[in-house]
Amino acid sequence: MPVFAFKALTEKGKKISGVIDADSFYLAKEKLKKRDVFLLELSEFNAQNKEAGLSSSLLLNFTRELSQLLHAGLPLYESLLTIEEKYRTHRSHSLFIALCDHLKSGGSLSSALQRFPKTFDNIYLSMVRAAEQSGRLSEVFVDLSYLISKQNKLKKQLFAALAYPAFLGGFCFVTVIALFFFVIPSMAELFEGRSLHPLTQTVLSVSQFLTKNQLSLSLFACFSTAALYLSVTNLKIKQHMYAVLIKMPYAKDLLILSSLVRFFRAMHLLLSGGVPLLEALKYARKTMKNSLLEKVIDEAERKIIEGKKLSELLFSPYIPNIVIRMLSIAEEAGNLGQTMKNLADIFEEELDKSLQQLTTFLQPAVLLFLGFIIGVVVLSILLPLTDVSSFLSS
Repeated sequence: MPVFAFKALTEKGKKISGVIDADSFYLAKEKLKKRDVFLLELSEFNAQNKEAGLSSSLLLNFTRELSQLLHAGLPLYESLLTIEEKYRTHRSHSLFIALCDHLKSGGSLSSALQRFPKTFDNIYLSMVRAAEQSGRLSEVFVDLSYLISKQNKLKKQLFAALAYPAFLGGFCFVTVIALFFFVIPSMAELFEGRSLHPLTQTVLSVSQFLTKNQLSLSLFACFSTAALYLSVTNLKIKQHMYAVLIKMPYAKDLLILSSLVRFFRAMHLLLSGGVPLLEALKYARKTMKNSLLEKVIDEAERKIIEGKKLSELLFSPYIPNIVIRMLSIAEEAGNLGQTMKNLADIFEEELDKSLQQLTTFLQPAVLLFLGFIIGVVVLSILLPLTDVSSFLSS
């Protein structure tokens, strides 16, 4: 059935846009008239070339709702059509239309999802392909919704742990800028021609240096930011940065544990969904987002082809010994997928503890630093004011 894109005005004058399916241009106009809207523009919509995407929360809702509808016994096309009707007014509605249109024309669900790589990653596609072959679509979408919910939870935990310290750090930076660029220069005239305490003289000298070199410092800050951004995109520099960060006490736990949680969670679902080990390693490796650990897994992939076991290839200072022991036992028992889940649960619990420790450490540390800077500045101003003899002589 053809799909048409439209723009219209509601009875209250609100401008809306979307897509509608109809057998012809005339029937599309009739459908829109029944919605009591004033049509502004109507054209044929080519879902094949339309690039769309879903946010992480909407992707979770889509996956969860599709699993529920399939579990209730609805056919795949009817399930997608039901979801498409629910999100008909949503800005990502074109994606659901494209999926329905592709299935109606005889295509598979995995090939339909493959057209939107920004939304559906390789893990998602691999599990759907395996499910189409085994007939376990409803179970696989339950697993996928679980994986996405865990990934979203991990992002929220990391954000929650770092948001408040980052806010304090930003406030500290703004306060220091205000003191050295505005407050201290406005009081500099008060101390002219007087013998000053070394602390006061140092603070005034720093303030004068900063105000005189504002342009140079601004250019340096912009250049440093651009250089840092470019270096992050370079793999070798990125590896060196990770090597430095991993040596720091709290950063080490966060980087390694969060990467291992994502990796083992993805491995569990891929292996449970029937994806071969090598393919599962290839896709799960990309979820780690840690170049040093990705390099270890990449080397393991090459040696597994030679017939070696996975547990024999993960010896690294960045991977805990418990991983090697548990994987070795799992390979002998033949329950590698379940062991991956157990490892993900173990490291997720350790990550929660590390995040709590980081939050407990960072908040007072930033506050102490801010208090120290303000205290030094205030003390440098108060010291000359307490020198009564200098006032009398002046």
